[in-house]
Amino acid sequence: MSFDNDQYRELFIEEAKEHIDTITKSMLILEKEPENQEVVNMLFRSAHTLKGSSGMMGFTDFQELTHAMEDIFDDMRKGSKPSSSLISLLLECVDALTQRLDNIQNNVESEINYEDYKAKLHSMKSELSGISTPNQPQKPKTDALPTEKEPAEEKTVKIETPQQPLPPQNPQEKCFTVNLKFSSDCGFRSIRAGMVLDKINEVAKVVKSVPEKNDLDEQKLSDGFKIMVTSKFDEKTIENCAKQVLEVEEVAVAFCPDQASTLSAMSTQAQVQATLKPERNYNVTVENKAVTKVAVDTQTAQTVRVKFDQLDKLMNLVGELVINKIALLQVTADNHHSDGLKRITENIDRLTADLQDLVMQVRMVPVSQVFDRFPRLVRDLSLKEKKRIELIMEGRDIEVDRSVLDEIGEPLIHLLRNSVDHGIEMPEERQANSKNETGQIVLSAQRNGNQVIIEIYDDGAGIDPEKIKISAAKKGVATQAELDKMSKEQLINLVFLPGFSTAKQITETSGRGVGMDVVKTKIQALGGTVHVDSHVGKGTRTTIKLPITLAIIQAILVTDTKETFAIPTSQVSEIVRVKKSEVQKLGKTDAIVVRNRVIPMVHLHRLLNLPESDEEELEVLITYLGDENSKMALAVDSVLRQQDILVKSLSEALSGIKGISGATILGDGQVVLVLDVSQFVKRNRNT
Repeated sequence: MSFDNDQYRELFIEEAKEHIDTITKSMLILEKEPENQEVVNMLFRSAHTLKGSSGMMGFTDFQELTHAMEDIFDDMRKGSKPSSSLISLLLECVDALTQRLDNIQNNVESEINYEDYKAKLHSMKSELSGISTPNQPQKPKTDALPTEKEPAEEKTVKIETPQQPLPPQNPQEKCFTVNLKFSSDCGFRSIRAGMVLDKINEVAKVVKSVPEKNDLDEQKLSDGFKIMVTSKFDEKTIENCAKQVLEVEEVAVAFCPDQASTLSAMSTQAQVQATLKPERNYNVTVENKAVTKVAVDTQTAQTVRVKFDQLDKLMNLVGELVINKIALLQVTADNHHSDGLKRITENIDRLTADLQDLVMQVRMVPVSQVFDRFPRLVRDLSLKEKKRIELIMEGRDIEVDRSVLDEIGEPLIHLLRNSVDHGIEMPEERQANSKNETGQIVLSAQRNGNQVIIEIYDDGAGIDPEKIKISAAKKGVATQAELDKMSKEQLINLVFLPGFSTAKQITETSGRGVGMDVVKTKIQALGGTVHVDSHVGKGTRTTIKLPITLAIIQAILVTDTKETFAIPTSQVSEIVRVKKSEVQKLGKTDAIVVRNRVIPMVHLHRLLNLPESDEEELEVLITYLGDENSKMALAVDSVLRQQDILVKSLSEALSGIKGISGATILGDGQVVLVLDVSQFVKRNRNT
């Protein structure tokens, strides 16, 4: 193959990931809805496209495996229905393709052992109900020759063997025009057009193209692609060469007797096309009445792929801008005699806030990017545990910052595993308890101000506090007397302790007592909270609250013993002012009474081993310790103000200090620590 594979490697990887994701989702739907012919057609098209594009890139193993999968999907299109075991095998093939794609991306030379998969797929063809007998003679494999029943877009793809010998050349070069049209669902017409030019260059010399090679715009190519070439080969050879590019729907090659006039006409057409702009509206007449219709603006639907590290750099620059904006506001506040400076500063403040909001929106991604991994996980686990489980996902379009999304996948996996293994009962047990044999797990997301709330609910057996009490006593977590005094909620919260588990035996899924500890540690590190509510025999609901973003956040600046600190507002529910004389003693613990509720209180200067100040009044921040029902009061000398801050991560030497989530720079250049109050108090209790 003469064109440079590296030039299209990134495009192939991106497209392949999308098609593999489509195949996975479609097969999970097909398992529940075997009559869904639209899903079957989608499976066939994705496998067909993967086979063609991987063949063009020279990944033979990838091509062979997707070809074998395509054969199975073709049988499904003819009316056959797959079994659950065949779906499982096809998903194993998808896993192999995913691993191969990762290897391609990382330049690792490790090919798929496709012969084994092909043999397994062939042997399981009998599990397709309604399939013809396998003893019929097989037709020779031509790569995706279309049948009359195939959709129109599938007739366009024909991958010729690159090593095929070319037909005899004509003695003299002739001029031809090549008119192409891409399929309606082609996603990268500009890239496809470039690939067409590369392929045609193998047998011809490109003289002119409309649009021009350096102006291959998606919208312009929607009307077609015209090329003028000179070649010693005939029309059929040029046509076959162009058809080797995926998603080329129509190719028409015509002999051009007058090269000069054709070139002039194409040049004029290119100039006219460059000046044309899409009209917003157009008028039509219906029943003698003028009607205005709105034209579809394809430009508004276009997106641009941006690397995550570039977004991170952009966010850092905006954060620096926010810091300098605050400094400018302070300088302006001190200069009372310059109205012009004040007006300019207010404009900069407004523009910076708008820019900050825009960058935040650009970094937002829907939680579906994480949620969509879980149907496959729940399916595989339920089959392994021999349970019937239905996963329902809600709020997939809720958006959070990418940095948050990257971190919540692992905690959600642990929670879903627990729901499958510990929560949902066996079908016969559910039936005996007058429940539906099929258990339900609901994974939902919703937006609440500057927080995202993720809930996992299952209608399983629930968490039994008495079993937790027995297990805790055996493990020496607390004395029997202490356990007897604990409320139901306090007992349930023991599941978050490291190494704690009520499982009778260790399985591949759970039972080692590390899952819930990981969940709480991870969520708290993100500045969030996790709360478990469970009822025996009815089910368990786990609620996670997380900040929308971790980069630029709102924080409360406080001072204690003349030192300044920042505390995220997401960790503070309210601020009250108390006198030192109102602080009461409960054993060794200080406490205050807020609206007839006793709340334990700690002093920040004691946590930091700083000397006590002489202030008679204290500012007290009420914060959460893991959930809303476990509150703690943090006493400081004074609360300065609330403002946006850019959180900078600490160096590796300091990153392990619990209770300090980072640092920020104030407008006057002062560096202050950002405190994670719940971790801070937990560290103090442990010591």
